[in-house]
Amino acid sequence: MKAARLTLRDELSLNFLWFSLNAQSAALLPIVIPTQILLFVPSSQVGSAEQAVFLGWLTLAASLISLFMPPIIGVLSDSTPGGLGRRRPYIILGGLFLVLSTPFLVNAPNIVIFLIGLSTLHLGRNILTPAYQSLVPDRVPEEQRGEASGYVGGMTILGNVAGLALAAILLGSVSQQSYDTSIIRSHAGIFYIVTAFLIIIGVLVTVIGVREVPLLIRERAFYKIEGPRLARYRRWFVESWIKPWRSFNFTLVFITRSLIMLGLALFMTYIEYYFARVQHVTNFVAVTAGVAVLALCGGVISGVVFGILSDRFKRRAPIVCISTLCMSAASLAFVIFPSTLTAWLWPLGILFGLGNGAYSSVDWALSIDALPSLEQAGKDLGLWNASATLPAIIAPLLGSLIISIADQSGHTELGYRLVFTAATLFLVIAAIGVLFVRETRHVRKQ
Repeated sequence: MKAARLTLRDELSLNFLWFSLNAQSAALLPIVIPTQILLFVPSSQVGSAEQAVFLGWLTLAASLISLFMPPIIGVLSDSTPGGLGRRRPYIILGGLFLVLSTPFLVNAPNIVIFLIGLSTLHLGRNILTPAYQSLVPDRVPEEQRGEASGYVGGMTILGNVAGLALAAILLGSVSQQSYDTSIIRSHAGIFYIVTAFLIIIGVLVTVIGVREVPLLIRERAFYKIEGPRLARYRRWFVESWIKPWRSFNFTLVFITRSLIMLGLALFMTYIEYYFARVQHVTNFVAVTAGVAVLALCGGVISGVVFGILSDRFKRRAPIVCISTLCMSAASLAFVIFPSTLTAWLWPLGILFGLGNGAYSSVDWALSIDALPSLEQAGKDLGLWNASATLPAIIAPLLGSLIISIADQSGHTELGYRLVFTAATLFLVIAAIGVLFVRETRHVRKQ
């Protein structure tokens, strides 16, 4: 059945939870977690190789759970019958885990408890997100895909701005010369509590405001396959897990998005330590947050505008290409001009923001266009979600390895510049690769 056209209220109800999710997660990697690491790995200089390596391994350990969860939850949410609908039970369960992670993160006396809290947060996010993201192809008609993607991008960026601004207000007093561990602990705790409250609001808005048509048992994908039970399982496995990778568009969009996410993960993971160690910025937390907020504010406008415009153009890939090149140019400046970068921080922030906003606006639409089937959107988006989780695992390993090797030769600052060089390279390759996507729009079967 074709999805009905969405009103402004429908769009806001459908996409508000993106604001809450990103308000919680946006500041974790660039600001909150690196600052909290000062509690567990003290050093005479912020951004030491030991802290960078610890950040990498901590991020890796917490992200491993993200690798296999999304496809599994996607399959389950595609075929869950019941009055709540296919997606909402997992949105509620994931939101519960996100809230339950808060006490561990607020009151972590040691790294073990902190890692438990971080893993619980990742578990909740990887239960909630695969189901929630599937509401977009479920509820949005083909002619509004770009517009809806613009709202996804806009809410994502607004959430990023809110999370980064909150982190800057709470942790902006941390500097190279002095920092109080009790302030870091208490103010980081406030951040987790406030963002958990936003998650609760976002889940309620979604569960109450977004309608789903309940799935009947006989409508589940497995029951549509004829033949003996063993043969049905074999055919279901091939069609569900192998067939999507035979689609050229799906595979290419997955690869290019993985490269973009890898470049951004490298950039965002080490940006705070870059300011502290390479540029020797005293108030490195405040500067990191300020540049990020400026970039994202510019991205809100370009996100919504390009999302709506992409519905009127035949191709979305060129927008992805241009926006990715903008982000790569900003990243390259950190490599080439480290000594004079301070004077260019605000223009670079705007450039990065315009690129990030434009990319966010069409990322969802291009990905949904590339899905092999809208009837199994949850499962396919779960596979596609690995394009973000794999880079989250690879980036800290690669970054910490580069910085460790550079530190052993006495050139830690060079290590950070090489990390940003790698980020730039991945972004440029993705920008070129996405132009080869064969864009075709498909609609849900009547």
